[in-house]
This record gives sequence, C-alpha cells and structure tokens, in this order.
Amino acid sequence: MSDRLILVLAERDYLYGTGALTLRVQHVNREDPVPYDDEPWYFVHGTQLGHEGRELRRLVVVVRGRRLASAGLQL
Repeated sequence: MSDRLILVLAERDYLYGTGALTLRVQHVNREDPVPYDDEPWYFVHGTQLGHEGRELRRLVVVVRGRRLASAGLQL
C-alpha cells in the first residue's frame, strides 16, 4: 500500500480516541477484522499528522470498515 494515502477520520470512524484524526496510512490489517457495532473494523497502522502535515507519532488505530472502503481501499 502506498504510504501516501491520508485519511481524515471523524471520531465516530475510529475507536478509542476523541476528535478528528488525520492519519497517513502505512498498512491495513485485512486478515483479522474486529466485529463491532454490527460491522467489521480494521487495525490501521500509520502516522498521525498535525497542522500543516507535521508528523506527530506512529499509531495503530481501529477504523470502521465502511470508512476505509469509502476512501477506496479494497477490504
């Protein structure tokens, strides 16, 4: 996967965080989706971006599958 994919996730589209999250995606673990709220969620590895694209930290977040699909990712 290209590490150029940047997602801006609303709070409702990822677990265990608050507020919007901007993430440069490095990898999506498609092998083991987590069932939650009657739909699949996926572990996404990436780098959190701050204002003006500044790299803040590497993260692993659990993201709603339909949000990933709407970004064009094959699941």
